[in-house]
Amino acid sequence: MVLYLYFIMKLSLRFFCQYNQKTRFCFMRRCCIFLFLTPFVFCICTVVSFADNNEKLAQNKSYKTKIAAHRGGKALFPESTLYAYQQTVSRWSNCLLEGDIQITADNIAILMHDTTVDRTTNGQGPVKEKTLKEIKELDAGYKFSTDGGQTFPFRGKGITVPTLDEVLEAFPKHTFLFEIKPFTENLSPIVEPIIRRNMQDRVYLASVHPQVIEKIRKEYPQIKTCFTVSDAIDFLSALRSENWSNYQPPAQMLAINEKMEDSFNITTEEMKKIKEKGIQIIVFTVNKPEDIKKYIYSEVDWILSDYPDRIAQLESEYIKN
Repeated sequence: MVLYLYFIMKLSLRFFCQYNQKTRFCFMRRCCIFLFLTPFVFCICTVVSFADNNEKLAQNKSYKTKIAAHRGGKALFPESTLYAYQQTVSRWSNCLLEGDIQITADNIAILMHDTTVDRTTNGQGPVKEKTLKEIKELDAGYKFSTDGGQTFPFRGKGITVPTLDEVLEAFPKHTFLFEIKPFTENLSPIVEPIIRRNMQDRVYLASVHPQVIEKIRKEYPQIKTCFTVSDAIDFLSALRSENWSNYQPPAQMLAINEKMEDSFNITTEEMKKIKEKGIQIIVFTVNKPEDIKKYIYSEVDWILSDYPDRIAQLESEYIKN
């Protein structure tokens, strides 16, 4: 703006020196009017520019992140630990947190994917044969490495295997997806902490054992669940029938992977119909940038990945565009 005014004044003086008095007077009067109006024109242009930017900002704010951290982002941090979840939440505050549930010998629900402690800790043996005290003595950061085992930066850092209750207590406002790994008749260690902390609206439970999910729905109908394989058959049949409007979904989340998506051949319009029923759609486990990008542009609600940072980067590019 300053350079622009300088240019106008310089041009005015040049003309002022070249013409007679009458011409000079007319020219200078026009220049004064022009210079008087210029700030207003500039302000109008600026307001229009800011209005456009604000509209874009409003659109960007309406975009809801699809980041779902698989075991807390297991490629970045020691998986399924409080440390992993804390680091992920500190970077991407509105993400979904995912983990797996195992049951200890003294009936405490803990977060661990495997049936044994061997792969992720400095211990050995089945989870179900260890008490919580024994589990807590293990180093949950012991085996984590990002360079193929050359270094282990989290050994001896005091990272332990968390209980389900500890995780819920630490993140009371976050959305969770937990897969129940063992086939168990005793669901109290899993369901009790969720209900006690009043998080039944934020926690989704899944299992490859349909009997477990059916038992949860029967005994704890307030708990949200994922579709089982048997549910999915009826679900797809209803989705592509004239009775979809009357269909009452037994679950609140549909978890699919790319192979299932191809097999089901779910279209964009069908995804919209699914979401109209209040069903969340999560796709797993997506790590390649090209695949992540595809789902950012899709109707899915969550993208489960070992690399939440990749989703964040691609979402940032999506918002800018």
